[in-house]
Amino acid sequence: MKDHLLSLHHFFVALILITKGLDKLEHHHNVIGWTILIFGIIALAYFIASKLSKKLSYKLDISIHIFESIALLLTTYVYFHEGKTFLPYVTLIAAVGFLIAAFLHYRKHLLKE
Repeated sequence: MKDHLLSLHHFFVALILITKGLDKLEHHHNVIGWTILIFGIIALAYFIASKLSKKLSYKLDISIHIFESIALLLTTYVYFHEGKTFLPYVTLIAAVGFLIAAFLHYRKHLLKE
């Protein structure tokens, strides 16, 4: 059960990125829309892979955390640019959280060696 909850955040990030990417595409912002949409599809693919696979490498876990952090930082920029009031701070906190998670995951792996 714990593993299911731990990977659920990847699904929510993918959902946020995909919907924001589609929104930008609807408003004819093709470059940023496709970029965010592709980031979301990659995050969703990782979520699906983590559900189908019993064990993924720790390097992939660290990489996806950093990747999602960068994607959320880009989304934060878009939200700020659109003049949103609270959403940019939520995505910024999530982006920082993913960086912290990547660091802790890396540190945990180093202590095991």
